[in-house]
Amino acid sequence: MLSPLSARKAEKLGYKNIRVFHAGLPAWKKAGHVVVSNTAGLDNLSKMDASYILIDLREASEVAKGHIPKAVAVPPAGLEALKDQFPTYKNAAVILYNGNGEAASAKEAFKTISSWGYTQVSVLAGGFKAWESEGKQVAAGPAASNVSYVRKLMPGEEDIEAFKAVVQMPGADTLILDVRATAEVAEGALPNSKNVPLDELEQRLSDLPKDKNIVVHCSTGARAEMAYNVLKKAGYRAKFVKAKVEFDKEKKGNYAIIE
Repeated sequence: MLSPLSARKAEKLGYKNIRVFHAGLPAWKKAGHVVVSNTAGLDNLSKMDASYILIDLREASEVAKGHIPKAVAVPPAGLEALKDQFPTYKNAAVILYNGNGEAASAKEAFKTISSWGYTQVSVLAGGFKAWESEGKQVAAGPAASNVSYVRKLMPGEEDIEAFKAVVQMPGADTLILDVRATAEVAEGALPNSKNVPLDELEQRLSDLPKDKNIVVHCSTGARAEMAYNVLKKAGYRAKFVKAKVEFDKEKKGNYAIIE
Protein backbone atom coordinates (compact mmCIF):
# COMPACT_ATOMS: atom_id res chain seq x y z
CA MET A 1 0.00 0.00 0.00
CA LEU A 2 2.93 2.40 0.53
CA SER A 3 3.79 2.56 -3.18
CA PRO A 4 0.32 3.79 -4.27
CA LEU A 5 0.36 6.31 -1.41
CA SER A 6 3.73 7.62 -2.59
CA ALA A 7 2.46 7.78 -6.17
CA ARG A 8 -0.50 9.91 -5.11
CA LYS A 9 1.83 12.27 -3.25
CA ALA A 10 3.98 12.56 -6.37
CA GLU A 11 0.89 13.37 -8.43
CA LYS A 12 -0.04 16.15 -6.03
CA LEU A 13 3.46 17.57 -6.50
CA GLY A 14 2.84 17.74 -10.23
CA TYR A 15 4.68 14.67 -11.52
CA LYS A 16 3.01 13.04 -14.53
CA ASN A 17 4.97 9.95 -15.57
CA ILE A 18 4.51 7.80 -12.46
CA ARG A 19 4.58 4.01 -12.30
CA VAL A 20 3.97 1.72 -9.31
CA PHE A 21 5.49 -1.73 -8.86
CA HIS A 22 2.34 -2.88 -7.11
CA ALA A 23 3.57 -6.38 -6.18
CA GLY A 24 6.29 -4.65 -4.17
CA LEU A 25 9.21 -5.97 -2.19
CA PRO A 26 7.46 -9.23 -1.17
CA ALA A 27 7.16 -10.26 -4.85
CA TRP A 28 10.76 -9.18 -5.51
CA LYS A 29 11.98 -11.40 -2.67
CA LYS A 30 9.75 -14.29 -3.73
CA ALA A 31 11.30 -14.17 -7.19
CA GLY A 32 14.70 -14.75 -5.58
CA HIS A 33 16.16 -11.29 -6.13
CA VAL A 34 18.65 -9.71 -3.75
CA VAL A 35 17.55 -6.79 -1.56
CA VAL A 36 20.03 -3.99 -0.82
CA SER A 37 20.37 -1.50 2.03
CA ASN A 38 22.55 1.62 2.18
CA THR A 39 25.25 3.06 4.41
CA ALA A 40 23.02 5.88 5.67
CA GLY A 41 20.44 3.38 6.93
CA LEU A 42 23.06 1.25 8.68
CA ASP A 43 24.64 4.35 10.21
CA ASN A 44 21.24 5.42 11.58
CA LEU A 45 20.62 1.97 13.07
CA SER A 46 23.99 2.17 14.79
CA LYS A 47 23.39 5.68 16.15
CA MET A 48 19.96 4.65 17.49
CA ASP A 49 21.55 1.58 19.09
CA ALA A 50 18.87 -0.46 17.29
CA SER A 51 18.87 -4.24 17.07
CA TYR A 52 20.42 -5.76 13.95
CA ILE A 53 22.86 -8.45 12.81
CA LEU A 54 25.79 -7.33 10.66
CA ILE A 55 27.81 -10.02 8.86
CA ASP A 56 31.21 -9.35 7.25
CA LEU A 57 31.61 -11.82 4.37
CA ARG A 58 35.23 -10.99 3.54
CA GLU A 59 38.33 -13.06 4.23
CA ALA A 60 39.66 -12.93 7.78
CA SER A 61 42.83 -11.08 6.70
CA GLU A 62 40.72 -8.32 5.13
CA VAL A 63 38.40 -8.11 8.15
CA ALA A 64 41.38 -7.65 10.49
CA LYS A 65 42.58 -4.62 8.50
CA GLY A 66 39.32 -2.84 9.17
CA HIS A 67 35.61 -3.60 9.45
CA ILE A 68 32.31 -1.94 10.25
CA PRO A 69 31.68 -1.74 14.02
CA LYS A 70 29.41 -4.49 15.44
CA ALA A 71 30.17 -6.79 12.51
CA VAL A 72 30.45 -10.55 12.95
CA ALA A 73 33.03 -12.37 10.85
CA VAL A 74 32.11 -15.57 9.05
CA PRO A 75 33.99 -18.44 10.76
CA PRO A 76 36.31 -20.78 8.83
CA ALA A 77 33.57 -23.43 8.94
CA GLY A 78 31.33 -21.13 6.91
CA LEU A 79 28.10 -19.21 7.37
CA GLU A 80 26.12 -22.29 8.41
CA ALA A 81 28.20 -22.43 11.60
CA LEU A 82 26.44 -19.24 12.78
CA LYS A 83 22.89 -20.51 12.18
CA ASP A 84 22.24 -21.70 15.74
CA GLN A 85 23.29 -18.29 17.07
CA PHE A 86 20.60 -16.44 15.13
CA PRO A 87 17.51 -15.28 17.10
CA THR A 88 14.11 -16.94 17.00
CA TYR A 89 12.72 -13.54 15.98
CA LYS A 90 12.54 -13.95 12.20
CA ASN A 91 12.00 -10.25 11.47
CA ALA A 92 15.41 -9.35 12.84
CA ALA A 93 17.32 -7.06 10.46
CA VAL A 94 20.27 -8.93 8.93
CA ILE A 95 22.76 -6.90 6.88
CA LEU A 96 25.50 -8.54 4.85
CA TYR A 97 28.51 -6.83 3.34
CA ASN A 98 31.59 -7.69 1.33
CA GLY A 99 34.34 -5.59 -0.15
CA ASN A 100 32.55 -3.59 -2.82
CA GLY A 101 28.89 -4.50 -2.42
CA GLU A 102 28.49 -6.45 -5.63
CA ALA A 103 25.35 -8.50 -5.16
CA ALA A 104 26.81 -11.48 -7.04
CA SER A 105 29.42 -12.18 -4.35
CA ALA A 106 26.88 -11.90 -1.51
CA LYS A 107 23.95 -13.55 -3.26
CA GLU A 108 24.58 -17.02 -1.83
CA ALA A 109 24.81 -15.68 1.72
CA PHE A 110 21.62 -13.69 1.15
CA LYS A 111 19.83 -16.80 -0.12
CA THR A 112 21.16 -18.95 2.71
CA ILE A 113 19.99 -16.68 5.53
CA SER A 114 16.67 -16.02 3.79
CA SER A 115 16.17 -19.79 3.57
CA TRP A 116 16.44 -19.92 7.37
CA GLY A 117 13.21 -17.92 7.48
CA TYR A 118 14.58 -14.43 8.08
CA THR A 119 12.52 -11.82 6.26
CA GLN A 120 14.63 -8.66 6.63
CA VAL A 121 17.91 -9.68 4.97
CA SER A 122 19.82 -7.21 2.80
CA VAL A 123 23.20 -6.63 1.18
CA LEU A 124 24.95 -3.34 1.91
CA ALA A 125 25.25 -1.37 -1.34
CA GLY A 126 28.89 -0.48 -1.98
CA GLY A 127 30.07 -2.78 0.80
CA PHE A 128 32.96 -1.93 3.10
CA LYS A 129 34.52 0.28 0.42
CA ALA A 130 31.47 2.61 0.42
CA TRP A 131 31.37 2.72 4.21
CA GLU A 132 35.06 3.60 4.46
CA SER A 133 35.03 6.13 1.59
CA GLU A 134 32.24 8.07 3.30
CA GLY A 135 34.46 8.55 6.34
CA LYS A 136 32.33 6.49 8.68
CA GLN A 137 33.80 4.78 11.74
CA VAL A 138 35.98 1.75 11.03
CA ALA A 139 37.03 -0.79 13.68
CA ALA A 140 40.45 -2.42 13.57
CA GLY A 141 41.49 -5.95 14.51
CA PRO A 142 39.39 -9.12 14.45
CA ALA A 143 35.63 -8.72 14.25
CA ALA A 144 33.25 -10.49 16.64
CA SER A 145 33.00 -14.23 16.14
CA ASN A 146 29.52 -14.77 17.61
CA VAL A 147 26.07 -13.41 16.84
CA SER A 148 24.58 -11.64 19.85
CA TYR A 149 21.12 -10.27 19.17
CA VAL A 150 18.78 -8.73 21.72
CA ARG A 151 15.64 -7.18 20.30
CA LYS A 152 15.07 -3.58 21.35
CA LEU A 153 11.90 -1.64 20.75
CA MET A 154 12.24 1.40 18.50
CA PRO A 155 11.26 4.85 19.86
CA GLY A 156 7.47 4.88 20.05
CA GLU A 157 7.11 1.14 19.45
CA GLU A 158 4.58 -0.77 21.54
CA ASP A 159 5.39 -4.20 22.94
CA ILE A 160 3.47 -6.96 21.11
CA GLU A 161 2.14 -8.63 24.26
CA ALA A 162 1.05 -5.28 25.67
CA PHE A 163 -0.79 -4.56 22.43
CA LYS A 164 -2.55 -7.93 22.53
CA ALA A 165 -3.68 -7.14 26.07
CA VAL A 166 -5.05 -3.76 24.94
CA VAL A 167 -6.97 -5.44 22.11
CA GLN A 168 -8.48 -7.94 24.54
CA MET A 169 -9.35 -5.31 27.15
CA PRO A 170 -8.96 -1.71 25.96
CA GLY A 171 -8.94 0.88 28.70
CA ALA A 172 -11.10 3.99 28.64
CA ASP A 173 -7.95 6.07 28.12
CA THR A 174 -6.74 4.13 25.04
CA LEU A 175 -7.72 4.24 21.37
CA ILE A 176 -6.65 1.59 18.86
CA LEU A 177 -6.11 3.33 15.52
CA ASP A 178 -6.17 1.27 12.31
CA VAL A 179 -4.45 3.15 9.45
CA ARG A 180 -5.08 0.56 6.73
CA ALA A 181 -7.08 1.42 3.63
CA THR A 182 -10.88 1.24 3.79
CA ALA A 183 -10.94 -1.78 1.46
CA GLU A 184 -8.62 -3.70 3.78
CA VAL A 185 -10.72 -2.88 6.82
CA ALA A 186 -13.82 -4.20 5.05
CA GLU A 187 -12.22 -7.66 5.16
CA GLY A 188 -11.70 -7.54 8.92
CA ALA A 189 -10.79 -5.22 11.78
CA LEU A 190 -9.75 -5.42 15.41
CA PRO A 191 -12.54 -4.97 17.95
CA ASN A 192 -12.95 -1.48 19.38
CA SER A 193 -10.62 0.06 16.77
CA LYS A 194 -11.08 3.24 14.76
CA ASN A 195 -10.06 3.40 11.10
CA VAL A 196 -8.41 6.46 9.59
CA PRO A 197 -6.40 5.52 6.46
CA LEU A 198 -2.83 6.80 6.51
CA ASP A 199 -3.33 9.00 3.45
CA GLU A 200 -6.23 10.76 5.22
CA LEU A 201 -4.63 11.06 8.65
CA GLU A 202 -3.22 14.58 8.43
CA GLN A 203 -6.57 15.92 7.20
CA ARG A 204 -8.53 14.07 9.90
CA LEU A 205 -6.47 14.71 13.00
CA SER A 206 -9.42 16.55 14.53
CA ASP A 207 -11.30 13.21 14.54
CA LEU A 208 -8.88 11.88 17.13
CA PRO A 209 -8.91 12.63 20.88
CA LYS A 210 -5.87 14.28 22.40
CA ASP A 211 -6.75 13.07 25.89
CA LYS A 212 -6.19 9.39 25.06
CA ASN A 213 -3.22 7.12 24.41
CA ILE A 214 -3.35 6.12 20.75
CA VAL A 215 -1.91 2.77 19.66
CA VAL A 216 -1.52 2.56 15.87
CA HIS A 217 -1.48 -0.59 13.75
CA CYS A 218 -1.65 -1.52 10.06
CA SER A 219 -0.94 -4.88 8.41
CA THR A 220 2.85 -4.99 8.92
CA GLY A 221 3.91 -1.97 10.97
CA ALA A 222 5.31 0.19 8.16
CA ARG A 223 2.28 2.47 7.82
CA ALA A 224 1.72 2.41 11.58
CA GLU A 225 5.19 3.86 12.16
CA MET A 226 4.57 6.60 9.59
CA ALA A 227 1.26 7.42 11.27
CA TYR A 228 2.97 7.51 14.65
CA ASN A 229 5.37 10.16 13.37
CA VAL A 230 2.45 12.27 12.10
CA LEU A 231 0.64 11.97 15.44
CA LYS A 232 3.75 12.68 17.49
CA LYS A 233 4.47 15.83 15.46
CA ALA A 234 0.87 16.97 16.03
CA GLY A 235 1.19 16.55 19.81
CA TYR A 236 -0.72 13.29 20.33
CA ARG A 237 0.24 10.62 22.85
CA ALA A 238 0.89 7.70 20.48
CA LYS A 239 2.69 4.42 19.99
CA PHE A 240 2.86 2.07 17.01
CA VAL A 241 2.85 -1.70 16.65
CA LYS A 242 5.44 -3.37 14.43
CA ALA A 243 3.71 -6.67 13.77
CA LYS A 244 1.82 -8.58 11.11
CA VAL A 245 -1.91 -8.25 11.76
CA GLU A 246 -3.94 -10.73 9.71
CA PHE A 247 -7.68 -11.23 9.38
CA ASP A 248 -9.74 -14.23 8.32
CA LYS A 249 -11.78 -13.18 5.28
CA GLU A 250 -14.15 -16.11 5.74
CA LYS A 251 -14.70 -15.80 9.48
CA LYS A 252 -15.26 -12.18 10.37
CA GLY A 253 -13.84 -11.32 13.77
CA ASN A 254 -10.97 -13.81 13.59
CA TYR A 255 -7.54 -12.21 13.61
CA ALA A 256 -3.92 -12.98 14.38
CA ILE A 257 -1.17 -10.66 15.66
CA ILE A 258 2.18 -12.12 14.64
CA GLU A 259 5.56 -10.80 15.78
